[in-house]
Amino acid sequence: MKKILLSCVLTLVSAFTTQAQLVPNGDFETPIANGQLPKWIVASGVVAQTTSFVYNNQTIVSPSGPKFVVLQNNANVAVMQSMKFPLATRPVSLKFLACYLPKTTATESFGFLILMTKKNGSKIDTVMNTLFASSPGVKYPWVNFTADLNTYYKSAATPDSAIVMFVTSVTTPTQASSLLLDDVKFSTFGASVKGLQSYFSNDVQVTPNPVSSTSEINISYQLNSNSAVMVDLFDMQGRLVRSLPQENVTYGTYNKTMSVEGLPSGMYVCKVTANDQVQTTKIVITE
Repeated sequence: MKKILLSCVLTLVSAFTTQAQLVPNGDFETPIANGQLPKWIVASGVVAQTTSFVYNNQTIVSPSGPKFVVLQNNANVAVMQSMKFPLATRPVSLKFLACYLPKTTATESFGFLILMTKKNGSKIDTVMNTLFASSPGVKYPWVNFTADLNTYYKSAATPDSAIVMFVTSVTTPTQASSLLLDDVKFSTFGASVKGLQSYFSNDVQVTPNPVSSTSEINISYQLNSNSAVMVDLFDMQGRLVRSLPQENVTYGTYNKTMSVEGLPSGMYVCKVTANDQVQTTKIVITE
């Protein structure tokens, strides 16, 4: 019986470990030695390994592990790339945690490049060579980024090596713009939402819920970047029954109130739209 259980455990562990491949020192837990970040090359700018970072008098720590890295522009844009490492799969996505704090919030974006190659006799074939860029603006606090890779492969070959590069600014670089990174890994799982990131950093909250039809609701949401936001309330037949004026807002946490006075009791759907992305939650209105 013990052997059967052990076999099941090993099978589960094997299945789990094949789902993702951490880029070497992609969790940035290996200590810096002789001023060098192990497994990574700093081409320009400033890169520091740390356990916390202060921004607007708030201390940022990583949700993944005690250590992470901070890339920061000085006179030059900060560029950090992994050393070439073996890769024996065709991953579906690259995933990582990022917190982006540009100085010019309306125009600056960070970027990352993925290069995959395969040795073919005396030649080196390029399987993927793609640069991704985030949307401009602050991404705060931490965003789970997922870059879908399937459409960017240049051939049907399985790569045997890869390099990952991060660039603090790909547009309008400004001194002291910062990019915080952690948990960089390839994965066999794609993104549930296409693109690099969600404008929402958490689920929309509506309180109180249930709510009296003589009262109002408070709608709370947190944004990662500049967005055009609409807040609407629909009944279960899909009819719009309440709406707040559209606002163009920056990153941060927002609390909006909406009157539900006079609405019949029953189930409703609160819909918050940030640019082209939507969050919904159901609420109950009582008499």
